[in-house]
Amino acid sequence: MIERLHHKEEATAAEILALQIPAYQVEASLIGDDGIPHLQDTIDMIKESNEIFIGCLTEGELCGFLSYKDEEDTAFIHRLVVHPGQFHEGTASKLLTYFLQEESAGRNVKVTTGAKNEPARNLFKKFGFEELDMFSARSGINLVLLEKKYG
Repeated sequence: MIERLHHKEEATAAEILALQIPAYQVEASLIGDDGIPHLQDTIDMIKESNEIFIGCLTEGELCGFLSYKDEEDTAFIHRLVVHPGQFHEGTASKLLTYFLQEESAGRNVKVTTGAKNEPARNLFKKFGFEELDMFSARSGINLVLLEKKYG
């Protein structure tokens, strides 16, 4: 089941962070760099975020989430996180499908991911995203900007 998450609540923010850290640790090992900013997040940072969070729950447990911000005529995905024990079970695809059908409302969608994160790049391409640019973040991590255009 996919639903909006109330990340401003302490318990929900803690649940998000508990899922986020091990997932981003896997990405850090994939890209060979542990400088991913979301690895430094705290519960308070999650609570104070102005992102919108949607979560995938299995038997009442959060197994993945997606967060985004509305930026003018574009929805920008900031996080797509799946519990490492749920990799390759379709959780990310469910979240993206729901997001694209229910949340982005036909607007263009952008996302960045690690240039060396082939699983994420392939997932976004499967959903019709095209790679627009490659650049280095302040932390030195090479990123890819992808976009799905509508209309």
